[in-house]
Amino acid sequence: MIVAGVEFMKEKPFDTVLIHGLVRDSQGRKMSKSLGNGIDPLEIIDSYGADALRFMLASGNSPGNDMRYSDEKVKASRNFANKLWNATRFVMMNLPEDMEITAQLPETLELEDKWLVSKLNTLAKEVNENLEKFELGVAVSKLYDFIWDIYCDWYIELVKPRLWGDDEEDKKVVRFTLVMCLKNMLKLLHPFMPFITEEIWSFLPHGEEQADNPENYLIKAQWPQYSDSCDFPQAERTVEKAKEAIRAIRNIRAEAEAAPGKKLRAVILASGSDEADLKAGAAYIKNLGNITEVTFTENKADVPAESMSAVIAGAEIYIPLEDLVDFAAEYDRLTKEKKRLE
Repeated sequence: MIVAGVEFMKEKPFDTVLIHGLVRDSQGRKMSKSLGNGIDPLEIIDSYGADALRFMLASGNSPGNDMRYSDEKVKASRNFANKLWNATRFVMMNLPEDMEITAQLPETLELEDKWLVSKLNTLAKEVNENLEKFELGVAVSKLYDFIWDIYCDWYIELVKPRLWGDDEEDKKVVRFTLVMCLKNMLKLLHPFMPFITEEIWSFLPHGEEQADNPENYLIKAQWPQYSDSCDFPQAERTVEKAKEAIRAIRNIRAEAEAAPGKKLRAVILASGSDEADLKAGAAYIKNLGNITEVTFTENKADVPAESMSAVIAGAEIYIPLEDLVDFAAEYDRLTKEKKRLE
């Protein structure tokens, strides 16, 4: 190919070659006709889509190693595409028809908005570094975690009260953040899942028409780059600390087998910057942890004597046992269990 390119076109056909590992079957065997373990890509595409197959192949790519093919991995990639599609549907359902997108960040971003923008800014930097090193699997893994966990599972849940509230100006900020971050996520994901990202992009609001991209195609959109103006380290610390607390409360609730809808109180033992971060994120803890009251203290003597606890970085979280357990019902249950065992 190189010789033909130089001979007939008088130029190098390419500058860089990436040599990757083999795609083996689920048992690690090399695919061959004699074993009958070959895979027809067209059949896989008909069943799961080209994007799911591409994403699976990219996610299993690590330098110097072969990868194993399995239908379960392709199904997981298809489920990821469905997650992205459903998140986009939610965003579109909450957008006005005449919404316009500007290039400038609003001045009234809330903590969770700054957290998402800052995390996406870091993601763009890391993905660019990974692609330059041909670490395709690492880049895909980071995109997967950001889209599924940070954007879909956390940010959307954090902003639902604002999105469904009465403050129209605040709603505009939430909508802007949802759309702007979604568009940049699609840009970063486009090399790996080109078809679904281009389709979603066509439905999203666009800003001013670009001279070099009048059709507003995603494939011609400007690639995301890291920007110091989108870096909000304090917002990241605050929201991440609140997330830790929410996970701890959910774990306590699960251990006590308390109903998800049961209202609880929380006592948080912390001091210094950890206490300040948790106080700033108290609204998130109440909302996603289903907590009615959060009490902060630096003195362990103020902690309820009968409680379940969890430890996170820089803090301890206590939930009064009387909130978690119906003592009369639990006594009856244990009595019945005792009689059954006798």
